[in-house]
Amino acid sequence: MTVNNTHSIILHLLVIIVTVLGISNKKSVDPLIRYEKSTVTEIKIVGVALPDDALTYRLEPFHVPDGVGAIEVSFQYAGKNDFSEMEIGLYDPERFRGTSRFSKDSFYLSSIRATASYIPGPIISGEWNISLGFPTINKKAEYEVTIRLIPKDHIEFTGPSETTLKENEQWYRGDFHSHTGHSDAFGCEDLDGNRGPCQVYQIVESAKKNGLDFVAITDHNTVSHHQDMTVIQPLFKDLLLIRGQEVTTFYGHSNVYGTSIPLDFRVGFEGQTFEKIQQVAEEAGALLSINHPGRETGANCTGCGWSAENTDYDKLEVVEIVNGTNVENEIAGIPFWHHLLNKGYKITGIGGSDVHSAGFGDSQPGTPTTMVYAKELSEKAILDAVRKGNVYLKTMSSNGPDISFQISSEDKSWSMGETIDLNSMKSNSLEIVIEYSHSEKQQLELIFNGELFDPEIKQYKESEHTYRLIGVISNPGRGWLRFNLRDKTGRITVVSNPVYLE
Repeated sequence: MTVNNTHSIILHLLVIIVTVLGISNKKSVDPLIRYEKSTVTEIKIVGVALPDDALTYRLEPFHVPDGVGAIEVSFQYAGKNDFSEMEIGLYDPERFRGTSRFSKDSFYLSSIRATASYIPGPIISGEWNISLGFPTINKKAEYEVTIRLIPKDHIEFTGPSETTLKENEQWYRGDFHSHTGHSDAFGCEDLDGNRGPCQVYQIVESAKKNGLDFVAITDHNTVSHHQDMTVIQPLFKDLLLIRGQEVTTFYGHSNVYGTSIPLDFRVGFEGQTFEKIQQVAEEAGALLSINHPGRETGANCTGCGWSAENTDYDKLEVVEIVNGTNVENEIAGIPFWHHLLNKGYKITGIGGSDVHSAGFGDSQPGTPTTMVYAKELSEKAILDAVRKGNVYLKTMSSNGPDISFQISSEDKSWSMGETIDLNSMKSNSLEIVIEYSHSEKQQLELIFNGELFDPEIKQYKESEHTYRLIGVISNPGRGWLRFNLRDKTGRITVVSNPVYLE
């Protein structure tokens, strides 16, 4: 025990207690770590500060053995209402790891994540120290520090966070692709109007201004921006920040959502393949999407299109079908998606602005807007809902048409992402009902197995801004069915996901 004042060890009454706990489903300081099936070493440091300790510091050592992957610290003390103050910090055997002074009563750190105020990095073995500072001690004040050492082999970065901003089951508006100065977004302006690297808060403010409920920040081959997101999220109670990274290879780009584990992007180096990237993402519980697959791949834009060998399309759940304003041009992603759907893969189409200017230029967060029907507004709920496929795109902004799409037969009905078992149908026909709400009438475009399909569709005006489209398909075949809406200029305003027929 190290004490940097003249008081006796007896007066400090310092006790260090070490126990080994078998903890199951224990609530963690870090919401992305669970202790399931792990054995955690818990250390308690109990001590006393006296008035003579004011304006001094004290180090409380504890030992970290090999194999620890994360450290969690909880701190409490008496006397806060009697003008006694204690501040806390942390040193590893080699360096300072942060201090939160009076701002936090708990914190965590690991190799890739840490509470704001603390520095992520390797959890090296040896003697660590809790640093306690005593700015003022009015009278005898007891304190207790609880330290949990979580084994590296038992850390479960559980993928998507379950922290919930809204509990409503509804449609949520979002953008799945944006960048900051943590990679290559340099289109933002400072307070003097000078061009510079975009900050995470600038993306978030722009997303909120554009009416979004969530935004994924997906910098290239890094998760360093996740730390900023952790700090900023509490300021935005109704805008969810989804952790992402754009795994940028020479053979294609893919966004991975819902994990802070950095993925090795070096396809072709030391045996790395895209299939291995898919496997690591799956094991982390993350969601992976192929980005802008229709773009050019070559010297002008290495890896911008999709040419990765060893892609396991059986595991692929998502494709970015609209990137920015590229809806129908020669680099649009919809034909690539249709090709995979026709091969029998059930893959959800999403969109992303790929904004590199946080809304300071023409590119805006929310162009396109991906609409996701989720049970609540949390990272996990949004990503789970994307997997299910009840998703559609507003190609121009969050103010585009609101739609519903349902296919029914007698007493059964199906929504986007669901599969109709044709063998179980009693009737030989399906009724299609599409509703949309918008100030302008839209033109419907039905697509069956990638081709335009033209059954008789009747359109009704339900109210001033609400329209209903009803059609019947007789003797439907196998495959998939989805639709687009077009405005009076011919531009696609809505891209739906499919209902599948088997």
